[in-house]
Amino acid sequence: MKDDIRQGQLLMLIIVVISGGKFLSLPGIMAGMAGRDSWIAMCLLFAVDLVCLACMLWALGINKEGLDINEIFCRSLTKPVAKALFLLYAVFFFTRVTGGMLDVLELVSSSLSVVTNWVAFALPTLAVITFMAVKGLRNIGRVTQIFFIFIFASVLLILLLSVGHTDFGGLKPTLSGGFGKVLDCAFNVNFWFSDGVFLLFLAGRVKTGKAFFAKTTGAFLLGAALTVCLDVVFLALFGNLAQYAVSALSKVSGFNITGSVYGRLDWVFIVLWMSSVIIKTTLFLWAASAGVEYALGISGRNARLAVFCVMSLIIIVLPLVFPMEEVVRRVFCEGWGKYVTVAAQYAVPLVSPLLVYAANKKTAHAKTPETAGDGV
Repeated sequence: MKDDIRQGQLLMLIIVVISGGKFLSLPGIMAGMAGRDSWIAMCLLFAVDLVCLACMLWALGINKEGLDINEIFCRSLTKPVAKALFLLYAVFFFTRVTGGMLDVLELVSSSLSVVTNWVAFALPTLAVITFMAVKGLRNIGRVTQIFFIFIFASVLLILLLSVGHTDFGGLKPTLSGGFGKVLDCAFNVNFWFSDGVFLLFLAGRVKTGKAFFAKTTGAFLLGAALTVCLDVVFLALFGNLAQYAVSALSKVSGFNITGSVYGRLDWVFIVLWMSSVIIKTTLFLWAASAGVEYALGISGRNARLAVFCVMSLIIIVLPLVFPMEEVVRRVFCEGWGKYVTVAAQYAVPLVSPLLVYAANKKTAHAKTPETAGDGV
């Protein structure tokens, strides 16, 4: 059975992936860099992501041969370059998975008042994620379809319950620190964006039906709008204190209980919303494993399971040996790492239509029978 995904499932997955995870520690980090104007930096990054998304959708649309990402890279860039790119994508997705899980642990500890350690949290979480990822892309799409309405409703309710208590005048004056501060903020946190890059790994796995470009772009814009709106509410509610928040979601949802008679209803919203992070983490772990498989030239269910197990073990061990949150911040956000991952995040998506065109041309040429010199 082909491991593909339906268009409707993909649209839901994009909304979940774009908004999932971006309301944990990221808003506080951005507030520390650009203050009340950090939402503008978020809008800038989403605008860049939208351009990259348009290029990737264009590439999927012209992939008439149904080539997968391995065939596209190998036929347009040569095998050595393709393998290097796959390793880069594996590192990018793997780091995003690790960072996302550490943020969720912070949310669990700070909001749900559950005292636990990294191993006790990571083992069952990775067991669930690995089980879902091994089942493949189709399974991830089905799980997203089941949980989507609950995730979307929880985000919407958190937003609506917060608006009545929010003084948006606290966001003024706009750009008081200058636009350069906003640009610096966007440049230093771009590692946590480019979520749509997983679409490259869906080449040959999703059918581009009617209005595919418009529907997918609309799904992206909806996910981005929800994220920006929640960030604006967070900044307006907490002002200068926003930069000290460990988890923006717990702060906003917890603030809602001050005007509620329903008790800790925010716990329900947080638990439902956390399923979006689990889905996103599963998808990124699937993409990371695909990058490793393509780079090493291995295939098969047993090999895939082995890759997942090894990666899960590394995810568990790394935070015990290194301060991973600090490593991610210093290397991939503020250090040399962001100059490396920019190829995976932006360069390849922007030229993806050219890569598909070159791969299609080479495939068509290979299928054309040679008539010259046949001795007839």
